[in-house]
Amino acid sequence: MMKYLKPFTQNDLQHAISRRYDLTQEEQQPEDQAICFAQKIQVLEQMELESIDASYVLMGIPEDIGVRANMGRAGAAQAWEAFLKTFLSLQHSPLNDATRFAMLGQVETADLMKQAESLDAAIHNQRIQLSHLTATLDQRVSEVVSQIGKTDKIPVIIGGGHNNAYPIIRALGDQRPIDVINIDAHTDLRVGSGRHSGNGFRKALEEGYLRAYYMLGIQEAYLSQPMIQLIEEEDRLGYSAYQINYHHPEQMVKEALEHVDSSYFGLEVDMDVVANFPSSAQSPVGYDINQLRQVIKTIIEEADELPKYIHICEAAPKFGYPGQVGKALAMLVSDLP
Repeated sequence: MMKYLKPFTQNDLQHAISRRYDLTQEEQQPEDQAICFAQKIQVLEQMELESIDASYVLMGIPEDIGVRANMGRAGAAQAWEAFLKTFLSLQHSPLNDATRFAMLGQVETADLMKQAESLDAAIHNQRIQLSHLTATLDQRVSEVVSQIGKTDKIPVIIGGGHNNAYPIIRALGDQRPIDVINIDAHTDLRVGSGRHSGNGFRKALEEGYLRAYYMLGIQEAYLSQPMIQLIEEEDRLGYSAYQINYHHPEQMVKEALEHVDSSYFGLEVDMDVVANFPSSAQSPVGYDINQLRQVIKTIIEEADELPKYIHICEAAPKFGYPGQVGKALAMLVSDLP
């Protein structure tokens, strides 16, 4: 198994199975014949990735070190757990086939989170330490994702901060630079010195792993003059701003797909783009969750190929209702064809 992967096990699945028994029987008999995802989804424990039938491989990155290094608020580390609680209880049926997914596990982050626990990003030297820990995490994420990239499976990655975009892109764009569509309120194109959740795409561009980059939902009030200048001067960059009168995503999705190679691209989803969603940079401005679902659906339907990876990040359950956050993330993944 991969060095920095904590595999998901059959025993983990057992804890996710609902124990609903027939109330007319003394012995514990199932209430009905319903089957949840936890009973059907494949687990890669002691298995080779190539041997599974599933199209999507699910993995988590339970951390918020990069968010803190970017002087954001911690909380994204809990998103993976919130996602699992809902996702594994979804109902398997011909309408929603659990077998198209397989559970890989999560990147080992506990030791790094422990080291980051007492660090204060407001103190410059401690922020530098958070940046170094983020760089260490980069290595772990790239190692795990690169193994999935050797197969024809699509990694679906639940973060964690948006800092993880860089090691994912590095892993999948190493042999051939990859394009990315990012649904986000922010560009994450800050200067690529040091590591944090605000500069992953800049670093990937500068190092040649990211070819073309298009952003959907950008809130222009947060665009600094250096970022505006960078976007204007760099042909590989493009964006569509968040519109108050949003109705249909077709035009902006068309622009995004024309900007990238839609046969070789990754899809990034930063939950900051959803208005009032519990996230690292929560805002009252943005899409609602069903508008986001529609944008993702349109991208997947109109692209030449499915994304090479899907990364959903920055959700922070502790700033809202964890169950609602879990349901939102589970629905985004369950929407996948």
